[in-house]
Amino acid sequence: MSAPWVVGLDDPAAADAAVVGGKGAGLHRLVALGGRVPAGVVVSTAAFAAALGDGVDVEAPLRGLDPDTPLDVLEQAADRARATLLDAARSSPVLDAVREAYAARIGADTRVAVRSSAVGEDAAGASFAGEHDTYLELRGPDAVADAVARCWASLYTARAISYRQRATVGGGGAGAMAVVVQEMVDARAAGVFMTLNPANGDRSTVVCEAVWGLGEPLVSGEVTPDRFVIDKISGEVVRREIAVKPTRLTRTEDGPGTVVADVAPDDRERPCLGDAELAALLAVARRIERDAGVPQDGEFAVADPGGPDAVHLLQTRPETVWSARAPRSAAPAPGVGSALSAVLATLTRSSREDADHGG
Repeated sequence: MSAPWVVGLDDPAAADAAVVGGKGAGLHRLVALGGRVPAGVVVSTAAFAAALGDGVDVEAPLRGLDPDTPLDVLEQAADRARATLLDAARSSPVLDAVREAYAARIGADTRVAVRSSAVGEDAAGASFAGEHDTYLELRGPDAVADAVARCWASLYTARAISYRQRATVGGGGAGAMAVVVQEMVDARAAGVFMTLNPANGDRSTVVCEAVWGLGEPLVSGEVTPDRFVIDKISGEVVRREIAVKPTRLTRTEDGPGTVVADVAPDDRERPCLGDAELAALLAVARRIERDAGVPQDGEFAVADPGGPDAVHLLQTRPETVWSARAPRSAAPAPGVGSALSAVLATLTRSSREDADHGG
């Protein structure tokens, strides 16, 4: 029996990354742990397969390409593959099911994020952070259905194809794609956390970075965030680096979409996370790591007006750099931090200054 086209985050089927992708399975784990996770569903890999049908050969333009294919040739082939996929998806009844599920399970006028969740993404042995599409602050069944189709098509950007070829994952084949549709948090602040110090692999600390507003500028490396290093045992914040934060990404006041807005002058050099919020993040980070059995990194948002009960979890996945290394007591050589996944690349900017803490 094939998997349903749409799966709830609390559904037992959402434990299977082959059905809901890496991101979807991570969210299911958070829900099962009792984490505060925004309401949502996953458009499953079965929906992806059904939308394409048996007679649609999306990868035909890509056959014969290799990692040394000239970029212009690769981009032309990728364009043809995406066009084939979108034509098939937009004429499929699957997107009607997506519209119905969004309206019935989340709300027909609710602002949502539509996020790619590829099979193999966020696995312990590989990280595909940033390779596929995410759409924020969408509203309405048609906008959500179209974004789901565009997430599927993001398997076939030139960047994603090249990444798969060079990573030798599945021989460069796209595999399957699920898509998370999840209610947006009206974020006062947002950020990322890691249950070890990415500067030196020290597992006695949790490191958090955050910015005002939505977290997309942080994970894409566009802004300098506040940074906090927290002792796992004592709960003490042992290091604080507060950045100047002149702008924030936020929802538009009238209609869907996002806008870059100025931060109030008094808030630009004020920490965007308070001690109570950091304590809540520490508690949940420890719980997630204990359940998973390996160091984790993840994403969070703090709903306006803030506080420990306003921390919402948006993602978790195994940490893929230090977890693969043998334990060592010395700090890493300069440049080790550059191997971190793109979503947490900014966590390493102070690696040399942090090397004296633990390790």
